[in-house]
Amino acid sequence: MSQENVEFMRRANALLNAGDWDALAELYHPDVELRDLQHAPDVPEVLQGADAMSLVVANWTEVYDDFGAEVYDYIDAHPWVICDTRWHGKAKGSDVPIDVHVADAYEVRDGKIVRAINSYPDVATALDALGLEG
Repeated sequence: MSQENVEFMRRANALLNAGDWDALAELYHPDVELRDLQHAPDVPEVLQGADAMSLVVANWTEVYDDFGAEVYDYIDAHPWVICDTRWHGKAKGSDVPIDVHVADAYEVRDGKIVRAINSYPDVATALDALGLEG
């Protein structure tokens, strides 16, 4: 099952980079919990549910051009997949690039993302925070 979760997250990343927000939304459980450890000031750290995910996506697409994520490594930590990720983009109307390297954790259950914790400083910190072996 764990390798299936890794492949599932590869597909999710491909959809994000293609800007296929509707298909990406289908991968999230309706009651998904999203925790962003480096959230925007006007967005709560914890969001719950599909509507909240839609709000986050709307914020991303309104602010950024050329928004995407390059995942350097997918770490199988069943039921979690830890993604060593470089988020990149460019704010609309600006030539200044956005480039952030973090570790994101996704709990996958029954073919859906049920929990996401974004923006750990690195993979080791994510694994430790989740009580998983590194």
